[in-house]
Amino acid sequence: MDWEDVKTFAEVAKDGTVRAAAKTLGVHHSTVSRRVERLESALAARLFDRHPEGYVLTEAGVQLSKAASEASEVFRVAERQIAGGDTTLSGRVRITMAEPVAVSCFAPRLPAFFERYPDLDLEICITGDILDISRGDAEVAVRMDNNPPETLVGKRLFPYFETVFASPAYLEKVRSPGGAESARWLGWGAEEAVFRESVKDTEFSNAPVWGVYANLSMQAAAARAGLGLAMLPCVTGDQDPELIRATCRKPRPARDIWILTHPDLRRVARVRAVMEFAEATLRETRPYFTGDPPV
Repeated sequence: MDWEDVKTFAEVAKDGTVRAAAKTLGVHHSTVSRRVERLESALAARLFDRHPEGYVLTEAGVQLSKAASEASEVFRVAERQIAGGDTTLSGRVRITMAEPVAVSCFAPRLPAFFERYPDLDLEICITGDILDISRGDAEVAVRMDNNPPETLVGKRLFPYFETVFASPAYLEKVRSPGGAESARWLGWGAEEAVFRESVKDTEFSNAPVWGVYANLSMQAAAARAGLGLAMLPCVTGDQDPELIRATCRKPRPARDIWILTHPDLRRVARVRAVMEFAEATLRETRPYFTGDPPV
């Protein structure tokens, strides 16, 4: 068996379609089909039942999928352990974080980082998704989470704070005589009871929830468009020139900020350098997270 064929098979098994696997692997869908067919030929067994809606594993496919998963984990462990002995300050490090953290806090400080570490290649993955460090999707993560995975190690820094934001025009309308009835929250997609608990101490606790905007950028964009009130981290709302705070009450603490990596990577020189840079950056910009930015 060709290992590239096995990896391709595993991706199809996970994604369920050839096109989805091709997108993940960064190859043409015909390449994925060809590799799967070549693997089936090598094994003299059908690994998938082909249906219009996607590929379904056969019994032989289930057996191979389990073996491929175990083999991939062995390789990932070996890769991390080998990397763990790396003492060179060169190479690429992938760090994942939310967009406002990357844009407002990290981007302005990157020149100083690269001046100090000219041989490091930093890849900043801006996403709200939780990338799997154990699978190698990233080496370092800046996460806003009260309960990070126990499989990772790192440091808890401080909580970020959040408050209510809106566009000036929308807030003026809501505060005008008879306008309070038009106030509405931009929904996060959380259960109504959970959202109500998070906004109960605001002046708009009884306003209805409207729509689902389940990411920071979309929440901020909807608020800028005058669609409603948004509960946003201060680092997001205060940096947006088209939004203003919609309450006089102090921001409230939300979740803790962590810097995390895999235990096998914590002694890698380049990973340590990035983690130290991340911690220094976050501590320096702490006022933006706590809702008290410097004038």
